[in-house]
Amino acid sequence: MSNDAGQTPNVDGFARPPRLVDIAEHAGVSMKTVSRVLNDEPYVKEPMRQKVLAAVQELGYVGDAQARGLRLKRSGFIGVVIPDIRNGQFALITRALEERLAPPSATLLLADSDEEVDQEERILRTFRQQRVDGLIILPAGAPSLPETISQVPTVIVDRTVPSVRNLADHVMADNRRAAETLVSHMVEKHNLEQVCLVAGDLSVSNVRDRQSGYTRVMNKGGLTKHITNGHVTPNDAAAGAYGLFRTLKPPFGVLATNNRMFWGTIAAIARLGLRIPDDVVVTTFDGIGEATVTGLVPTQAVVPVSTLAARAMQLLTERMSAPGLKPRNVVVECDVEYGTTCGCVPYEMSPVMFSGYARRG
Repeated sequence: MSNDAGQTPNVDGFARPPRLVDIAEHAGVSMKTVSRVLNDEPYVKEPMRQKVLAAVQELGYVGDAQARGLRLKRSGFIGVVIPDIRNGQFALITRALEERLAPPSATLLLADSDEEVDQEERILRTFRQQRVDGLIILPAGAPSLPETISQVPTVIVDRTVPSVRNLADHVMADNRRAAETLVSHMVEKHNLEQVCLVAGDLSVSNVRDRQSGYTRVMNKGGLTKHITNGHVTPNDAAAGAYGLFRTLKPPFGVLATNNRMFWGTIAAIARLGLRIPDDVVVTTFDGIGEATVTGLVPTQAVVPVSTLAARAMQLLTERMSAPGLKPRNVVVECDVEYGTTCGCVPYEMSPVMFSGYARRG
C-alpha cells in the first residue's frame, strides 16, 4: 500500500525512494520524457517539462548520484582534507572553499586528518574509491599522496611536504616574509633587543618558514635568539613559554607561530604577572578567534583565506580541464595588522579582563 507521497514501504520499514517510473506514472508521461527532462535535453515542450518537474517535487525524487557519475564519468565531489577542524583557521579555509562552489557545481567532501599520517592515508584511499573529481589538501604527509596526485587533480594549500613539492599545484602564504615583518617591527619600532619565538611543530612547513623569518631578522641584527618550539597544544606552548620567559628581564617581544601558540603565550605571561604591551610585546599568526572579552586586538600576520581559496579553486579547475599542465606555485602575501598587543593601537579596558595581562596605569 502506498503512502501519501506515493512511496511504498520496504521490508525494513523505510520508504522506497521514488523511481523514474513513479515520476512518469504520476505525471502521466513516458519514461523517455522523464529522462529527457531530468537530463535537461532540448526540444521538450515547456508544459510537459513543468508536469515532470512538479511530479519530481511532489514525490521528493532524488537522483542516483552514482549512476549519474558513471554516465558523466564524474562523481560530482571535491575532496578536502584539513589537519584539524577544531582550529579556526582551517575552518575559515574550508568555508572559503565552499563559498566558491556555485550551487549546481561539485559538492565538498570534508575530512579531518588530525595531523596523523595514518589517518590521512585512510582518507585518501576512501576519496580515491569514491572517485572524487579533485582534491584540495593541507597535507600531513601520507605515503600514498604522490600516487594520489598522479590519479586525481590535486592542489596543495597552506603547507607542503617534501614528497609532493614538485608534483602538484601549490597555493602557499609567504610566511617567512610575514614573520620577518613582525619581528622587525618589534626590534625597530619598539626597540626590543630580546625577542622570543613560541613555535609549533617544525615538521609543518609553514611553521618552519615562520621560524626561518624570525631567525633571519635576529641574525641580521646580531641578536640572541630565544626559542621554544615543537608545541602542539596551548598547554604545551604555555609550559614552554613560561620556562623561557622566566629567564628574561622585561621588556621583551614574542612571535607566536599560530593562534594556539598565542594563547599559550598569554597564559605564561599571566602566570608571571607581566603586562601587555608594557612588559611583553606580542605578535602572532592566524588570528586569535573570539577574544572580545579580553580586550586584546592582536598584532598579527593573517593569511587571506579568501584569496587562498580563490586561487586554489582556480588551479584545481584548470588542472581538471588540463591534467597535463606543469605544476604551478602561487604565493599569497599575508596581511599584517597592528593592534593592542604591541602597543601601536591604544589599549582600551574591556568589561572583563584577566589581571595577569590587564594594562595597569
